[in-house]
Amino acid sequence: MKRRIFFAVYVAANLGLVLYGILALVKPGILLDPFLLNVYQFPPEAAKAIAYLESLFRLLGFFNLIPGLLGLFLLRRLRISWQTWILRPIVLSTTFAFLGPIVFDNTVGSIGFFEIVEHILFALAVILGLVLWRE
Repeated sequence: MKRRIFFAVYVAANLGLVLYGILALVKPGILLDPFLLNVYQFPPEAAKAIAYLESLFRLLGFFNLIPGLLGLFLLRRLRISWQTWILRPIVLSTTFAFLGPIVFDNTVGSIGFFEIVEHILFALAVILGLVLWRE
């Protein structure tokens, strides 16, 4: 039963990371708009600073896309052959990849429905990862 819940939570978490990464890569304005509204207003002549922030948000998306895809690949390998060494990279990559979006959301102060789901998935991933890590 623990393994089924583990797989459900980690598949949802890694799919969320992949979706977050794709959205940040394709449309960094999703992250830029809350930053500009809640953190800092750049003067109109600071176009280079805004372009720089957009590239940083694309980088954040890229660094969520890679662990999300890696996590999904490793989850598939773990499902096929339950080898305990695969469990540790899944837990580490998923939990550490969630830190970037969580820190960004808390810094910006933009907490909505999806951010609450993100926090719940992170908490479940940490708890289930620790439980199965000890087995």
